[in-house]
Amino acid sequence: MNTPAVRKINVVVVDDDPAMKRLLEQMLLTNFGDSLNLWAFTDPHEAQQWMDQICCDLLISDIEMPEIDGMGMLIFAKRRNAWTQVIFLTGHSSWDRVTEAIENGASDFLLKPLDKSELIKLINQELERFVRWQTALRGKRAAAT
Repeated sequence: MNTPAVRKINVVVVDDDPAMKRLLEQMLLTNFGDSLNLWAFTDPHEAQQWMDQICCDLLISDIEMPEIDGMGMLIFAKRRNAWTQVIFLTGHSSWDRVTEAIENGASDFLLKPLDKSELIKLINQELERFVRWQTALRGKRAAAT
C-alpha cells in the first residue's frame, strides 16, 4: 500500500518591518520552497484573519509589534492549532520577555539582525519535527482502520 506524501508545512511570517518580511520570504523560499507554503504579513490583523481560515503549522513572528505583539500572535495561533510551532524574532526584547514567550509555548527565538545559518537550522528542525508528527499520525490512522 502506498502511503501519501507528507503535505507541505504551512508557514506564516509576521513582521511589521516590510524589509524584514521580504528578507524572511526570500530566505525561506530560496532554501525551503519545495517543502512549505508561505504567507507573509506586515499586519498582524491580516495574519490572524488568514490563520482563522487555514491551519498554521509554523508561525515566525516579530515579538515586538504595535497593536498585536508576538505574544498575542502566539496565543491566537495556539488557540486555533495547539500543534503550531512558534519562532520569535527579537531585536531588543528583554530576556524576561523571551523567557515569557518560551514559557507560553514558543519553540525558539532568533536575535535580529538575523543569522541566516541559525534561521536555516531552526527551520530544518521544524521541518523534521513536522515530518515526524505527520508520519506518526498516519501510522496511528492506519492502525485504527
